Amino acid sequence: MKLALSYVALAVAGCFSPVMAAQLQGQITDNNGTPIPNAHVSIDGGKKTTSDTQGHYQLSLADNSHVHLHVSNDNFKHADHDLHIATGTVTQNVSLEQAMMENIVVTASPFLRSAMESTTPISVMTEDQLKLNIEPTLGDTLEKLPGVQASHFGAGASRPIIRGMSGPRVMVLENGLSVGDASTVSADHAVTTEAGTAQQIEILRGPGSLLYGNAAIGGVVNVVNNRVHEQSVDELSGNFGTHYVTGNNGRTVNGELNGGDGKFNWHLDGTHRNTDDFNIAGNAIEGQAETHGSVTNSQLKLDDYAAGVGYTGDNSFVSLSGANTQSNYGIPGRGVQGDPDITIDLKKTAWQLHSGLFDPFAGVSKIRFDAGYTDYQHAEQENGDADTFFYNKQSEARLSVNNTPWGEWQGVMGLHAIHRDFSVQGEEALTPDSKTDTIAAFIVQERKFGDFRIELGSRIEHYRLNPDSMSIETLNGSQNYQPDGLSDNNITLSAGVVWDFATAYNLGLSIERAERSATAEELYSFGAHDATQSFEVGSQFKIENGNVIPDSGDSDKEIANNIDLTLRKLEGAWTGSFSVAYNKINDFYYEKDTGLVASDIGSEGDLPVYQFTQGDAELYSVEAQANIPFNDTWSLDLLSDYTRGKLVDGGNLPLISPMRFGSTLNFDQQDWHAEVGVMGYAKQTDTAENETDTAGYALVDTALTYHLPTENGDMMFYVKGNNLLDQDARPHTSLLKEYSPLMGRSFMLGMNYDF
Repeated sequence: MKLALSYVALAVAGCFSPVMAAQLQGQITDNNGTPIPNAHVSIDGGKKTTSDTQGHYQLSLADNSHVHLHVSNDNFKHADHDLHIATGTVTQNVSLEQAMMENIVVTASPFLRSAMESTTPISVMTEDQLKLNIEPTLGDTLEKLPGVQASHFGAGASRPIIRGMSGPRVMVLENGLSVGDASTVSADHAVTTEAGTAQQIEILRGPGSLLYGNAAIGGVVNVVNNRVHEQSVDELSGNFGTHYVTGNNGRTVNGELNGGDGKFNWHLDGTHRNTDDFNIAGNAIEGQAETHGSVTNSQLKLDDYAAGVGYTGDNSFVSLSGANTQSNYGIPGRGVQGDPDITIDLKKTAWQLHSGLFDPFAGVSKIRFDAGYTDYQHAEQENGDADTFFYNKQSEARLSVNNTPWGEWQGVMGLHAIHRDFSVQGEEALTPDSKTDTIAAFIVQERKFGDFRIELGSRIEHYRLNPDSMSIETLNGSQNYQPDGLSDNNITLSAGVVWDFATAYNLGLSIERAERSATAEELYSFGAHDATQSFEVGSQFKIENGNVIPDSGDSDKEIANNIDLTLRKLEGAWTGSFSVAYNKINDFYYEKDTGLVASDIGSEGDLPVYQFTQGDAELYSVEAQANIPFNDTWSLDLLSDYTRGKLVDGGNLPLISPMRFGSTLNFDQQDWHAEVGVMGYAKQTDTAENETDTAGYALVDTALTYHLPTENGDMMFYVKGNNLLDQDARPHTSLLKEYSPLMGRSFMLGMNYDF
């Protein structure tokens, strides 16, 4: 499989020999004529480069081209030019205006736009932000972004939650391809992508997600690293960092190296992390003094290493990388005497191949082929002895074609396929072995009409789920059950517009209708799961008077109808954005606390019984953020978000975060930066059936950084304080909130060296 993918990629990168006779060149400057180095210069959907130290750039193009030139820099407003290139050399100088808001290019966007140009809210965490906010899990790293929460399942497994949705509805990618782990199966399973070596992390919603899957009705999280090089690498670069966390005796070391000779390039990166049980303010479990001071079995060990090689030609590129992840982390228990300590021992090997060809023929600016293969497994251990094994082997391929303007419309179209082979063996084989296949076609196009930019997109996806037979224990004894498979055709349609109605403002509107088929876990789960301290039952079973009856009835697909409106203020005395969203989801799958325990349905023990249930749901979201600069030294950041999730027929959705409000006061003076902030979480009383309320709390954090430029690179030293008031904080989004609060007062000390 991997060899076949390599041959296909090399064919894509080398089978065409486009003639590049025209040259587009120019200089990127600010309004004062000062050259801007490292500006991103790209042809929409095609070739790209960066300006040199004098702001000069050069691109080779096909003769008689109609192209859309996009120029960007993080600290300047982006500029666009429609150009008709005949032949010879064409000069196009570009002047950029200073921007008050960072304009980070979003790589997962089909148009390589910034978050400020998107029809929907896009959050980007940059490399510098990651250094200060890095946590052992992806969810904890991202949870301070607007509309993003974390599942907080111990120290090793915390998924991002976007506007109340998580699991299979939030697709996690690495360089545009699925991470291929088992994190969507259960809350105790880790997301296997490392933020410590990431260049940036992007969160997308709306038309851009059409490239990645119909299931992503909640959003897409894309972790971008340097394992892929589309542009030539002709020098040695890299970074090394380390930090120590007092609250869990956490030690982390990470680094990367990149090199090349202008044609061939290579990459190495790695992360080592080791933590002990983390400290807390009071008792982990109310009334149990023996749980005071720390959360037992919350340790973590992780090793993540990767290597890659690539080639960049004048009009093509190909990159191949391999990564190995090994992790062992504990799952905090309920404090019941005699219960075993549960740990997860995880191993994953992943291969990714990325290739592309620029301007292969008239009407096409880029052909790209991306493919990945993942071999994932983990063992769930009780007191160190493994008794259940999870396996996931996944293959993925995407072929995309970017068109030059056709009747003023330009964008991307392509094919996308995923094959997943999932199995569970051992005492807690909750789901039958299954194979899942999806094959899809997608198209996203845009066009400008004066101050308006319109985006239209669609995706049609064939989904097939084939389960094996399974054995279940009920009041009627043991029985063998063969679930019915699932075969669906799912369609997603989207439309969006950005209106630049004033110099300092724009308005984004997005409407989307998406269909999602159920996963094997939602349909067929049945059995005790010690790691989540629950007995899980899929929707394909009925519970009547304690009897569990297999019922392979129709499984209705989810249908989400979403509207999203975003107002942005891009310059002036303050900058910021305000977003509102409404999502009506028919036949929404959620885990319902039945109020029963395992012994009530013929199984052993007192684990609470949760069943996947369908019901029409509505989710309302509001997000606001602002930056207010008082002068060149002092500024204030403000953030607030709120999600309300409820069932149309009455009742609330479980695990929905309450309203929160945060503010951060910043001080910047030459190479020094200091900040102090507070994030307040309201009490959550809008709870689901049999779900408990959670109290409100406030987390106070602070940070101090110092940048030391040197001739050979830049060093950054930092110290950060978290939960300075030592609060007993229990997030409502956590299944472990009653026996695993957040870490108490803690300090992080670290340094980073970039060269």
